Amino acid sequence: MLLAVMLLAACGPGKNYRAERAVLRATLVELFATRERAQVISVWQDPRQQSPTLSAFGGPWDHHDTLALQIVDSTGLGLPFRVERITLGDMERFFRANPKGWDAWFEAHPGNAGIVEVATPKIADDSAVVIVGRACGEICRTAWRVTLARNGEAWTVARVDVLKLPK
Repeated sequence: MLLAVMLLAACGPGKNYRAERAVLRATLVELFATRERAQVISVWQDPRQQSPTLSAFGGPWDHHDTLALQIVDSTGLGLPFRVERITLGDMERFFRANPKGWDAWFEAHPGNAGIVEVATPKIADDSAVVIVGRACGEICRTAWRVTLARNGEAWTVARVDVLKLPK
């Protein structure tokens, strides 16, 4: 009984996981299949640690959930590229063992778009917004605000804005 209560509480009232998955899929396909032509993305999976790019907007992630990182479960998304998971510990071990830094990263991870961070989508009626960050080098960081629109069950990217990262 306690397990059932915990599972129901974890789902959250009014949360539409199907819409959230569709929004995430459309966002990631637009950014990393269509625009970047990535074969692989490494998604930040360490909710206990600041992420490499989106942490520039301040942190820890605020209590209003405006930049709460999404743990992307790619199994149900049908993405046209592989999704790897990475934590701060993984990154530290890799870069400690490889003095060539990001050059070594891309040699070891061919076709990789870098370390991708995905904020929890904000969905309201027939529109959604997702913030996505990417670290790809010592001076290579990008953040996007992706705005999506729903037409029936389908979500499509309406606009992609590059965000100015704080120094």
